[in-house]
Amino acid sequence: MNNSTAVTPTVLTPVQAVAELDAIVAGIESRIAQWAATTSEWLTGLTGKATGTGLDKFIRPSVELLIKDPDISAAGAGFIANVGLLGPDRSYISWWQGTDMERVDALANFSPTAASRYVKTDWFRIPIETGRGYVTGPYVDFLCTDEYVLTFTHPVRAEGAEQFGGIVGMDMTLEWLERRGLPLLQLIGDRATLVDGEGRSIVSAASHIRAGDLVSSPDHTTTFSVGSRFQLLSEAGLRFE
Repeated sequence: MNNSTAVTPTVLTPVQAVAELDAIVAGIESRIAQWAATTSEWLTGLTGKATGTGLDKFIRPSVELLIKDPDISAAGAGFIANVGLLGPDRSYISWWQGTDMERVDALANFSPTAASRYVKTDWFRIPIETGRGYVTGPYVDFLCTDEYVLTFTHPVRAEGAEQFGGIVGMDMTLEWLERRGLPLLQLIGDRATLVDGEGRSIVSAASHIRAGDLVSSPDHTTTFSVGSRFQLLSEAGLRFE
């Protein structure tokens, strides 16, 4: 006779599934915001001009934690300096990717022209212009991972500084979010879809809706906020431009 008690698997309700998906995204946003605050404090405490060596030494341990944290699983992360932080007409990239902590585009730091392509991206420019965290994507990250990613970024500024010193950010692969989010979406409905602020699909329970597709929703669709930038549509279809 077996006296052991069977463990019943936990089945989430649709409302619980929405809450869990929100917790995943909001948790990442919160982590990046906390990192930005810590980096701002570090910049405030500097007694002289920031240096590339100093930035690398400060930023790298935080990147390693993000990449190795199973609840985050960042594909890459780091800091991009605004022009002027290290010197006139000069940016700086302090960024790593992968579990082997591969340095990203270090040679760009020796070329003002090469480094400038980073400060022109939406994931750098918009946080600097608005002073708020931002999420870019999904898009194919040709600069770093060559994968579909979402890039979470947040501006950094030393206390009393006239301009933001740069951004901290991380890349999260769409594949990782699909692994975590798709089972939750399927609990909500067979056409439940996570979308960005422009109404483009990020992850969808509907097999015909792919990342980046513009979607529409019927009048009876229920909409939920997920993190600060995304929405979850209980039902979605393709929108034809």
